[in-house]
Amino acid sequence: MDVTTKARQDIGIDDQLPPSAHPTTIGLMLDMIIGPTSAREEIRAVAVTTVFGSFTAGGTSEELGNDTDSQVLAALREWADVILVGSGTVKAEDYGPADTPIAVVSRSLNFDTSAILFGGAPPLILTPEASLTDTALADRRQALTRAGCSLVSTGEGGAGEIVEKLRELGYGRIICEGGPSLYADMFAHSLIDVLHLTIDPRTNGEPAGLQGDFTVNLELEQVQTDGSFLFARYRRV
Repeated sequence: MDVTTKARQDIGIDDQLPPSAHPTTIGLMLDMIIGPTSAREEIRAVAVTTVFGSFTAGGTSEELGNDTDSQVLAALREWADVILVGSGTVKAEDYGPADTPIAVVSRSLNFDTSAILFGGAPPLILTPEASLTDTALADRRQALTRAGCSLVSTGEGGAGEIVEKLRELGYGRIICEGGPSLYADMFAHSLIDVLHLTIDPRTNGEPAGLQGDFTVNLELEQVQTDGSFLFARYRRV
């Protein structure tokens, strides 16, 4: 079973389709969006934004995207060895457990371990060495350890060290799910190989774009549409 077929089944999308939307057609579109999946080591980012680049509507990304966007995310998670995500996104989006291991980047180690994220396989917590030795964070480290989490040092905590540690742990295929500060750090260090970007056909006044003094050139590899939603796949030049 390919990743796009499993993605549709995982979210029950085939049961929701109108008669005109045949699963085979949707599967072909997803295959086009996801693209080649043979690389054993690759880092992809997936994001949904408004037309003018805001990552949120009403403070989170929950209202953005459509069923096809959900399928893209599910297929990329199926492709990946690990999900890389910042702690702010985990909390804002109320992340739950996933079939694919989740690695959460955090400096503060400030988590509510009763959250649904900790209800399944415990996430991997990626944190700078300083956060592992700071006596002020001892209670937070203990709470995460009691929840079954592994706390892994990422040295100074930069994007390159995060990726290096994940590779040391055997995770070759990495899907980065944000948020904006993690995207920016990863792009600034030229670590994102492929970007999957969904553009939601709306505008709003919420913050847009990535912050930082960097420029990364991307090449458009594929674009698909679903109604007025646009699905683009870019590769770093």
